[in-house]
Amino acid sequence: MLSNDTYISKWHPPIGLKLTPIELTERVLVFFVTLTYSGLWVALLLGPSTESPGMMEVDPGPVARASWFPAYLCLLGLLAVKYKQFFAAIIRFWPVLLLILLTFLSITWSINPEITQRRVIALSFTFFFGMYLAIRAPFLDTLKIIAIAYLCIAIINLLVIVGIPSWGIHSELHVGAWRGFMLEKNHMGGEMARANLLFLALLFYDGKHDNGDIKKIWWVGLGLTFLLVLGSTSKTSLIAMIVPYLGLVFYQIAIRTPILAIIAIWVGLSIAGIGYAVLAIAPEFVVSLIGKDLTFTGRTDIWILVIDLINQHKFTGYGYGVFWKDPDGPSADIVTILDWKVPTAHNSWLEIGLSLGYTGLALVVVFTLFGLIKGAFLATGKHGPFPFLIVFQLVLFSLSESLLLTQNSSSSALFFYALSYICIARKIAPDLDIPKISAPRWAQKPRTTRRR
Repeated sequence: MLSNDTYISKWHPPIGLKLTPIELTERVLVFFVTLTYSGLWVALLLGPSTESPGMMEVDPGPVARASWFPAYLCLLGLLAVKYKQFFAAIIRFWPVLLLILLTFLSITWSINPEITQRRVIALSFTFFFGMYLAIRAPFLDTLKIIAIAYLCIAIINLLVIVGIPSWGIHSELHVGAWRGFMLEKNHMGGEMARANLLFLALLFYDGKHDNGDIKKIWWVGLGLTFLLVLGSTSKTSLIAMIVPYLGLVFYQIAIRTPILAIIAIWVGLSIAGIGYAVLAIAPEFVVSLIGKDLTFTGRTDIWILVIDLINQHKFTGYGYGVFWKDPDGPSADIVTILDWKVPTAHNSWLEIGLSLGYTGLALVVVFTLFGLIKGAFLATGKHGPFPFLIVFQLVLFSLSESLLLTQNSSSSALFFYALSYICIARKIAPDLDIPKISAPRWAQKPRTTRRR
């Protein structure tokens, strides 16, 4: 009989199994909340969004904000059912708890306390959703529910693009680029690139567990999200989608034998070194290959000004989520100098610095590095490379987009989910004959029989 130290549990795919009413209800609620975090209900309430440069900071209004309340209530109910697991796990996420506490404290020094308070509460729910996903069930089970939700999101995006092109296709800022029901092309491209990685993960994990019919669903999702990323014309999304494939190839080579692992690491470091040398010698040529210039479409101009403003409030920042919301505040200087309405810092780490100073930035950096290191460790067992790759892909996005530690954001929820799961996961030996991915022991259902 297997030891409790293996922390195994039965693998419960949400498709093709007879579920109890409680299990079915729980999965439906997770599906609903995932759709909510994609911004679907807000998009349906508001209709096509404006194409003004500052559209990402347009106030959605009280009705659209109220559309989040059902998701919050669902999440509170889900956490209430799992309250034992929740309290057993929460201490393991102490860096995030410190970060959430810091965001609440930032209300006291915020340049607009009312907005900070509202956004901090929303951020707390975003974290708790990610944490709930980590403690609710085996990794595969949760991935399947999220993937089905994202398949629906991808289909809706395609229907909007084909059926309502005036809404789903840019006609002013990025003429011809697809955006679906989302804010703009980079938003849709990023969401679909992250969904593409989830479908790739399910094809990897389901190879020995599911029948062909279910695998076809993941193939459809993989192809559809790939198409939508291409249609978005977002170079950042395309690169962030392709890099995990290279990571999977690297993993498949390195996992074979220690010799191949050493060779793969050596080749990877060599390629990285050559790439850095080429970038240093001919930077303009390299960035032109992805359709950018050395300012990364004006991003570096923003970054220089933002760093200077962070240094003026090194330890506290300006209050969570409020810097760009005050037209008469410090962001006005950036708008005046650059002569356009800058909506964000276009870099998650600088955005965190603006909100919480270097104190908050240090907490996020430490937590992320821990997740990457432990994710790489888990990859040497049956978890495979995907917990690591999910976090790594989000880090890639974070370098040019403000998507980490943002309230009511699917990317932040996914970030918290991946890191939370990595925190509580245990390595499973590759040669152990059990389902590939399992939940921690305290997240399992109680056994009906006891060992003597």
